Amino acid sequence: MQKFVTHFKKRYLSRLSGRTVHIFVLVLLLHSFFLLTADAVPPPVAVHVDFSTSIGTSSFSPGITHVDNSLTPYGNDTNAVNNVKSLIRSAIPYEATPIMAWGVDDPWPDPSQPEPTNWATLDSRVQLIQQTGGVPVLTLAEAPWWMKGQLQANGTTRLLTQADEWSDIAYSSRILDNKMDAWVHLVQRVAERYMAPPYNVRYFQVWNELKGYYNPVTNNYDYTNSPGDPSGPNAEHGYTYMYNQVYQKLMDVASELHIPQTSMQAGGPYVVMDTWSTTQQSNPSNITKAYGTFDQRPLDVIQYWLQHKIGAGFITLDGGNNNKDNINLTDPFTASEKFADVTRWVRSLDNTVYPGASTLPIWWAEWYAAPYTNTANNNYNNAVKTFAMIELLKAGGGVPFSWGGTGEGTQSSGLWTTTSMGVSTPTRGQALPWYYSYKALHNDFPSGTLLYNTTVSVPTSVAALASSNMLLLVNKTASNVAVDADGTLLTLTPYQVVVVNQHNQISPKRCTPSSSQSVCPRRMLPSASYRR
Repeated sequence: MQKFVTHFKKRYLSRLSGRTVHIFVLVLLLHSFFLLTADAVPPPVAVHVDFSTSIGTSSFSPGITHVDNSLTPYGNDTNAVNNVKSLIRSAIPYEATPIMAWGVDDPWPDPSQPEPTNWATLDSRVQLIQQTGGVPVLTLAEAPWWMKGQLQANGTTRLLTQADEWSDIAYSSRILDNKMDAWVHLVQRVAERYMAPPYNVRYFQVWNELKGYYNPVTNNYDYTNSPGDPSGPNAEHGYTYMYNQVYQKLMDVASELHIPQTSMQAGGPYVVMDTWSTTQQSNPSNITKAYGTFDQRPLDVIQYWLQHKIGAGFITLDGGNNNKDNINLTDPFTASEKFADVTRWVRSLDNTVYPGASTLPIWWAEWYAAPYTNTANNNYNNAVKTFAMIELLKAGGGVPFSWGGTGEGTQSSGLWTTTSMGVSTPTRGQALPWYYSYKALHNDFPSGTLLYNTTVSVPTSVAALASSNMLLLVNKTASNVAVDADGTLLTLTPYQVVVVNQHNQISPKRCTPSSSQSVCPRRMLPSASYRR
């Protein structure tokens, strides 16, 4: 280049002024630089699977909670509903439903009646789970209006009226201390009806997000084993007290029905794992991550419940990748490590002090991982969710329940498009990208699968999960990313999720691209995911 410039100056620029020559040469050099660097690209992101190092065994199995009437015949496209049922049957083994609310009627709305009799909608919901081949899970949450009350800041209890049945206060109230027997009786009737054939329910989650157990007087949850003040209509008892009453009744019913108690699984405390953007909060813990600081109160709930429960089949939790104060410190991918971080924290507790911490399966009754704003980019949503599940799976998480399945173009797009006839769209009841990733996790990394250590040279761009056969990759960026997976080159499109059969593709011993073939053959899955 230097010889060319010198020759050019002598032959063609000798008559030009010095200043003009320097400007011309500078332009020429800049042009040459851009020509030389225009085709330069960063090296591929290197992904390596170490088959000599196992990181554990998968406990993962997908779940969903039915929370609306989108799969009923009323107001919905029949073909779309049937297609969604088929999608569930193919990918989602665990299906939960609350015993009332979220599309299910109050089974005992009239306190003058001696027994609950209004079972039709709950029957239909459990029958839906049967139709789709799911393992049924009943969430013993919400309760008839006449059983509940809300603790006030002055220490009194506000009672609910029938008009409050489906209002906000109903979702922030607990069982009254003097109505605990009525609640436990309702639980008994639920258990007797649904443990028996044809429903055969064996899994129960107890309550929902500690709704009503927040105490405004103490700025904390009432989570202890205290019965409160059953001398009157007070809302003062602790969650663990209610949980133990329910657990014992479930075991009693199992015995009456000659069902082995070992097959009955109940779980709690179903508390929301809040994080904040700052330690300047009322109850900060000493656990701070890049995305925020954990609130100490949910941690206390878990520890107390583990110590004082009379039995449990699993731990069930709740959380999202956003901070409680809506100030997010990191990208949504980094914040989605929360589910894995909580799971590891529970596992780190001393099992002799907190029985079950190291042994009970850890479920997420609700989990929310999504971009921070509404987006029409379903692939972005899919990438965030898949990354969250990769990290949860590595940490030993069990069953995560998607809160419903419908949603597109929202902050937390769902598994499939709407089934409603009221929405004008030609694609009702069709799988969204996240569904295919959820299914791939179910098919390729199910419970019992041995997992292997992966290293990624640029973990901010690509995430990986490996078994002995399959490698799952997630592009965490809005750009194309070249990947070198142990010798095989792939180009991931923005936010693409890929599952590759390592026996046929990744191992260079088994699949070496030819000079005319930069990537081993693969078959595309719908939308943004593909697999061999």
